[in-house]
Amino acid sequence: MKNGIINKLNEDIRSNIDIIHLIKRDLADILYYKESVGIAVKAECGTCFAVPFSDDYEPLYFSLDGEELICMHSKEMSEHYLSLGYKHNGACYTFSYFGGKIEEDNSHNFRLMREDEIPFILKYYNSNEESLSYDIRRENLFCLEDDGVVKGFAGFHAEEAMGLLVILPQFRKAGLGRAMEIHIINEAVKRGWTPFCNVYTTNAASINLQHSLGLEEGKDLSYWMWRQDA
Repeated sequence: MKNGIINKLNEDIRSNIDIIHLIKRDLADILYYKESVGIAVKAECGTCFAVPFSDDYEPLYFSLDGEELICMHSKEMSEHYLSLGYKHNGACYTFSYFGGKIEEDNSHNFRLMREDEIPFILKYYNSNEESLSYDIRRENLFCLEDDGVVKGFAGFHAEEAMGLLVILPQFRKAGLGRAMEIHIINEAVKRGWTPFCNVYTTNAASINLQHSLGLEEGKDLSYWMWRQDA
């Protein structure tokens, strides 16, 4: 069944890479799947993902009933959840990278971040201790550190999409964001993953960065919906 699902999702691999990654890595339970309808999964971190394959996707709603955070690859589905009181911050592009390792600037030093650095991270990135601790324990959060000074950080979210990219204000406009993302792409490639990320359609700088690094854009937008009472 797993291979059949992946084969179906591979018909639009650039849009569905997030769910493909979770299924390949055994990081999600399948809540619903029917080739003529769609798929819904729940990652071990608690986030759900839904992709309709046709206009007859009502069964997906029942499988997602009461879930707090859902990433859905359908504007129509997102509008339904807005009517139920969910919120989102806008549409996202999904970008994927299918190449090999990218040459890095050896003048920078990268290392894994530590749990005792969580207060520092929270000064610059809107998250919470539990989520960051989860990422750090899984060795999914890295920093760029030159001469003992942390200048930025990035890594993989709980569902293992690239993200959390922050360059401290005083070190911006020096190409460090690009260097940081190249390092994360290479780390994903080293682990045997297909690097991917979600970028808001309004974030022109990040969109340009993804294109410049050779990432490919999925045709479907995704919408990260959360329950307001969660």
